[in-house]
Amino acid sequence: MPFFTQDWLIAGAVIAVAACLQGTGGIGFGMVAAPVMAILMPELLPGPMLLLGLMVAVLAVTRERAALDPKGLGFALAGRLPTSIAAATLIGILPVRDLSIVFALVILGGVAISVTVSLRGRRIVPSPGKLFAAGLVSGFMGTITSVGTPPIALVYQNADAAALRATIGAYLVAGTLISIGALAAVGRFGLHDLALGAWLALPLAAGFWVSGPLAARLPRNAMRWLVLALSAAAAGLLLVKQVI
Repeated sequence: MPFFTQDWLIAGAVIAVAACLQGTGGIGFGMVAAPVMAILMPELLPGPMLLLGLMVAVLAVTRERAALDPKGLGFALAGRLPTSIAAATLIGILPVRDLSIVFALVILGGVAISVTVSLRGRRIVPSPGKLFAAGLVSGFMGTITSVGTPPIALVYQNADAAALRATIGAYLVAGTLISIGALAAVGRFGLHDLALGAWLALPLAAGFWVSGPLAARLPRNAMRWLVLALSAAAAGLLLVKQVI
């Protein structure tokens, strides 16, 4: 397969932008890249995109590991494990289109609730129950669509910006390994997927490097609205992709 075609160059640019958003706002990689790749290069879904998500997550948690919320991370991962296994098993059996539409509507509903709560002067605070429930939804979403962070991001939207980026990064590292392992166990991830993902590692690293100065300058309130906007955009793109 030629790796220097126009499609691959566009893919590299999209991956760089997505990695920059992930490094700045804590989410955004799969949201931006996965819908584009589904149209441009569907062979990158889900395995290679999950691998790239793992790479950017490792970079994020390494950069801001001091701000990690290990307790919250544990509850979110406890929710993700069973649904990741279920999703990998059910790929090809359940109607992925219908599931994707449901996921998109759930995220849009979560964003609407978050905006309403914010306008009333209240705050969404992470709790074990919320994180476990978010992990359940995220596991299914992430394994099937390669976009699994919005539920966790919505719970952490009012947290410290560094804590949001670090905890979501760590969640993605562990959660993506779970999803890749589940796909490999059912024969849906192998060396070919590994090679495809590796070819886009360089633009990913470049995009994440650019995010460093941007993340340091982003106000906390702006971070929350960025998270909500990216979550809504991801859900909207997923919905449009399945309906059109």
